[in-house]
Amino acid sequence: MRFLPAAALFVLSGWGPLRAQAPLRAAADSQTVVFVCEHGTVKSVVALAYFRQLARERHLPIRAISRGTAPDASVPALVRDGLRHDGLTLGPFSPARFTQADLTTAIAVISFDLPSVAAIVGGRVPTAGWDGLPAVSVNYRVARDSIRKRVTRLADSLDRVMR
Repeated sequence: MRFLPAAALFVLSGWGPLRAQAPLRAAADSQTVVFVCEHGTVKSVVALAYFRQLARERHLPIRAISRGTAPDASVPALVRDGLRHDGLTLGPFSPARFTQADLTTAIAVISFDLPSVAAIVGGRVPTAGWDGLPAVSVNYRVARDSIRKRVTRLADSLDRVMR
């Protein structure tokens, strides 16, 4: 498995540099991108679903997880239905709280409107804040397109670095 060099940190976010320019470290089993939103069931789940699709299509050896700082009990029907309409499924998924353990294999942490996440990470893993995106609950398609655009740039960056 090939691990990301520290030089990749600038391009990972797809929308500017990642904070906490810490070196990336090799993980025992896999490299993980952690998407974090407040409830761990909306923006981070949409990002997770699109990242999984792109990683699979591009054969990227990177997995993604979705976490919340105050996780809901389940993914809202609006999100599941929207993803299903887009040809994506979550499979078995249980919302989980973002914890220090999520950093074990993380190569990047992407948060949605949560500036406190960078402090939680504490510089151990590069972070990026994808803040101010449209609300999924207001217009799924507009929000999805905004998230998908950023996820695509992230996958593009990782694809370039991994090859």
